Amino acid sequence: MAFRELAAPSRLVIHHVSAPRLVLTVELAPRDGGTTITWTGVFEDAAVAARIRHIVEPANEQNLDRLEALLAEQHPAGPA
Repeated sequence: MAFRELAAPSRLVIHHVSAPRLVLTVELAPRDGGTTITWTGVFEDAAVAARIRHIVEPANEQNLDRLEALLAEQHPAGPA
């Protein structure tokens, strides 16, 4: 992987240089006391993207779930 852009605190662009090659853009935006994450992957080869879509989408959800759990551990919500 190669980092193409880091615009803290809201944008990260990663180039996955080995197969399957893609550009992954992660954008973060404040929302209702939390953060919205937009995760967009653009594959070099659309046919490859279509073949692995059934793997990539659930894997991305799992990664985001793990990130959410980690952040919750590090920053537990206090009393309102």
